[in-house]
Amino acid sequence: MTTYSLPRDLEEQVVRLLYQRAAELNWAYLPDYERTRQYRSWTADPAIGGRLLAFIGKPEDVRPWIKDGPMKEYARATYGVGKYAPLVAKPATPVGILVSRALDSGWIADLTTLDIKPLKVTIRREDDEEKEQRFAWGPAKDFKHLTWAAITAQANGDSLPWVVCLVDSFVRPVSKTQKAAHQRIAERVRLVVTHVSDG
Repeated sequence: MTTYSLPRDLEEQVVRLLYQRAAELNWAYLPDYERTRQYRSWTADPAIGGRLLAFIGKPEDVRPWIKDGPMKEYARATYGVGKYAPLVAKPATPVGILVSRALDSGWIADLTTLDIKPLKVTIRREDDEEKEQRFAWGPAKDFKHLTWAAITAQANGDSLPWVVCLVDSFVRPVSKTQKAAHQRIAERVRLVVTHVSDG
């Protein structure tokens, strides 16, 4: 992605507005075709694309800046990760709570092990710190990416068991059919998959 030197205050104002609107749209669970439409809308919006245009230069470069910059970071930012995290108006459920919902309250997330591609941490049993697992999470639409990350890590020597936590919303819940498919695939590749609701 081409980098542009935007004034810091302008970048923060635009990203804050993008993230506010993304939260209103329940972005993490929005289908790709709706995201595409939204990118066009934001690019044409004087408060977003219009303000960026003076520094980006060409209208056709505004959409890639939005998509490959702040919106690529959006999911991580909602979990408090990355430079845009302070600009999130509506943070996601903290990973410690996701761990408790997905497994039980006896597991603790070690935030010093946080990694971002994909979002994952090492978790430990409160009563047995020797017992560890890798915990990766994201929206259900990222199931294949999370699963592939787990398989790849284990093939490259990660000896810890992996838990793949799929987060959905009350607005767009994962269907029973999808959940069953996720379980079958996870069993086949020897992963644990869980489904939890955000909020």
